Amino acid sequence: MTSRFHWPLIVVIVVAFLGSIYSVTMVATRLDDYYLPGNELNLGVLGNLPGLSNSQNPEAATIEERINVLLLGLDRRPDDPPDIPTRTDSIAILSLDPYSNTGGVLSIPRDMWVEIPDGYGGYFEQRINAAYSLAEAGYVPYPGGAIALVKDTIERNFGIPIDHYVVLDFVDFIQIIDVLGGIEVEVPDLVYDPQYQECNFCPQEAIVFYPGRQHMDGHAALAYARIRYGSNDISRIERQQQIMRATLRKALRVGILRDVGKLKGLYDQFRKSVETDISLPRALGLALKVQQIPEERIKTMSLAPATYDYVASDGAMVLGWEKEEADRIIRRFFLDGAVEQEAPSIEVLGSTDLPGLADRVALRLLQQGLPEEWVHVSISSFPSSPTSIVYNLRGKDRSARKVAEWIGLSPSQVVSNPPSAPLTSADIVIVVGRDLRRLSSNFP
Repeated sequence: MTSRFHWPLIVVIVVAFLGSIYSVTMVATRLDDYYLPGNELNLGVLGNLPGLSNSQNPEAATIEERINVLLLGLDRRPDDPPDIPTRTDSIAILSLDPYSNTGGVLSIPRDMWVEIPDGYGGYFEQRINAAYSLAEAGYVPYPGGAIALVKDTIERNFGIPIDHYVVLDFVDFIQIIDVLGGIEVEVPDLVYDPQYQECNFCPQEAIVFYPGRQHMDGHAALAYARIRYGSNDISRIERQQQIMRATLRKALRVGILRDVGKLKGLYDQFRKSVETDISLPRALGLALKVQQIPEERIKTMSLAPATYDYVASDGAMVLGWEKEEADRIIRRFFLDGAVEQEAPSIEVLGSTDLPGLADRVALRLLQQGLPEEWVHVSISSFPSSPTSIVYNLRGKDRSARKVAEWIGLSPSQVVSNPPSAPLTSADIVIVVGRDLRRLSSNFP
């Protein structure tokens, strides 16, 4: 008796089986990227298939690849009716780079005078903290509601994409701090309000925070972040950022971000207290990522240095802002995380026959977000060479490659560990050649 194989059927079964493996693997990689940002899956030979990647993660995330969470603190008091539209008292963006393990919080002053979408394809000018309440009250019929309006306002004015949001009011703030058992805050300067009120009809009381280390429960932390007496918006932002850092520090110290059970309990309390689009699995993944980031790699910045006092058309005192300075701060905040960690010192070496070009190259680097103290210009009396060179003298590989990219040079113009190079204490030396006269037409 001879057995006969039904080859077409066998081929169909094998193809279906391989297709299911491919589909499952693709889904697994997508879920891994979303719920465990920065994690790497070793796919072996499967990584060579279209749609899958077996390569290592990039050294740092772009602004689009970062995880940007909009943080809104509502100016709602404990005795306010819950249905009253409320302005945002604090606006900040928490940004995580899952590849370089860096992060930061960028605060936006609530009185910045910005362009807000009107829901009909146009824009109007108003304080940025009014966007949420205007949509919530229905004055701006915006698709997606108040959160969508704030997100689109931020992207229009500052070019920052938002992935998630968290809306927190004062009462919730107190509860979360108390769940952590309070926080420790180093108070740099005296903060005092002789007539502080936690709610609309609460009795006034004098409250003071003396310089030095202080333990704060939720009520004290709220007062420290809120007090306006004798201070401006910039100092309030600094205090709010202190509270954020202290809260994160406490969560790490008590192990909440490393303990799934504790984290779930905090998340349950969090979900009762706030409005957010962050699911529990996503929150767990983000928490695991945050606990991998050392505190010194989390920077706090503000757009306040770009602002100035301005009288609006309705006579209100608001904050105008310089777009060029705001863009510089934003680029500094979103600076390539791997470059941030290498913190290179950079010398731009020009020559006398190319007047002003070295300064323009340095300015180009500063406009990419590099701190001013990292970049300095030197001028040589020797004639310029035809071709520019980036010397990587001390193993700052990522920085050398990015510097060359930013000024329009090719990777072949980066030279690492050269046998001879300019004598300098800098990590990277850019020898400005005549080729940059042509490339500099793209410079600012």
